[in-house]
Amino acid sequence: MKKKFAFLVLFWCSVFMYAQNYTQAQEELRSDISSYLSRQGLNPENQSDGLKFKSEGSNYYIEIDKDEKSPMYLRLCRYVKYSDTIKQGTIAKNINSYNAKLGIKVCAKENGVVISSEMYLVSSSDFIDVFSTLLSQMKAAYKQIVNQ
Repeated sequence: MKKKFAFLVLFWCSVFMYAQNYTQAQEELRSDISSYLSRQGLNPENQSDGLKFKSEGSNYYIEIDKDEKSPMYLRLCRYVKYSDTIKQGTIAKNINSYNAKLGIKVCAKENGVVISSEMYLVSSSDFIDVFSTLLSQMKAAYKQIVNQ
């Protein structure tokens, strides 16, 4: 009995240690953005670090940094793996042009590319006001990457 109890205590401590601990404002931000995305027909899913949604068949993520509380930090991003049409060498060669033209950050990683837009904000309306523009800029950056 003592072993089972000790195991349960250890298990719950490890779960709480690794759990995402958002402040009330951060949780409200995630909830408001999730409601907005639902109204847009994008069917968001809660993730441990924010939200996930699909647009035109591609996954996008809204990551909310638990450590940045006032203002809050948010990143809208898409992860793209290298493929026959998206090559690491081509990305490295053209990365400055991707970043300069559209105001979107393109970052080459070991296994793929991260296309993102980052912002500090105090309320969900700061993000909602620019969401459609940011999403279209990210899609334009992806098209530019694929067509290189």
